[in-house]
Amino acid sequence: MSVEAKLKTLDVEKNLGIVNLSDGEQLPVPKLSMLKIIKIVKFLGVDGAKVYSQAREVLIDDSYDQIEKYAVILESIQEAQVMRIFSIILDIEDDEALALDINESLDVLLVLGENLDFEKTFTQVRQLMKKLFNKELPDFKELIDRAFPEVPMEPVKEETSEAVTEEEPKKEEASA
Repeated sequence: MSVEAKLKTLDVEKNLGIVNLSDGEQLPVPKLSMLKIIKIVKFLGVDGAKVYSQAREVLIDDSYDQIEKYAVILESIQEAQVMRIFSIILDIEDDEALALDINESLDVLLVLGENLDFEKTFTQVRQLMKKLFNKELPDFKELIDRAFPEVPMEPVKEETSEAVTEEEPKKEEASA
C-alpha cells in the first residue's frame, strides 16, 4: 500500500461536528478518545461512586417519601458534577460547560447521538470502571429504569365551573 493510500485510510478528523452557539461562536464536538473514556471512568469511579453511595443511602431510607428522596439526592449533587462529563467530552472547563444554554447542550447531545453508539460506549465505560476500580455500574437499561422509575399516578379530579357554582349556593343555604 502506498503512503498516499495509507494516509487516505487515516481518520484525521478530530471532531464529530460543530455546534453553533447563541453568541455566534462555534463549539467543536470532538471525538471520544480513549483518554476521554478513561477520564470519564475515573470521574465516575471517584465522584460518581460517592454520589451513588449517598443516593443509595437516601433511597433505602424509609423516612422519606419518593419525591423527598429525589429532592435530597438532587440537592447533594453539585452543578459542576452534573456537567463534568460534558467538560471532558468537549475539552472545556466546567464553568464553560455550565454556561452553555439548554439548546446548545441539546445540540451537543444531538451531534454525539448522531455519531456515536452510546450503548457500546456505555458498555466500554462500565468495563473500564470494573477493571480500574472493581466497581460494577448498573447496565444501561437498569440505569434508565432507576433514573426514571414508573410511579403510579393518581387520577386528577377536574373541577368544572358548573360544579363550583353549584356548591356555592349549597354552602349559602346551609349557613342560613
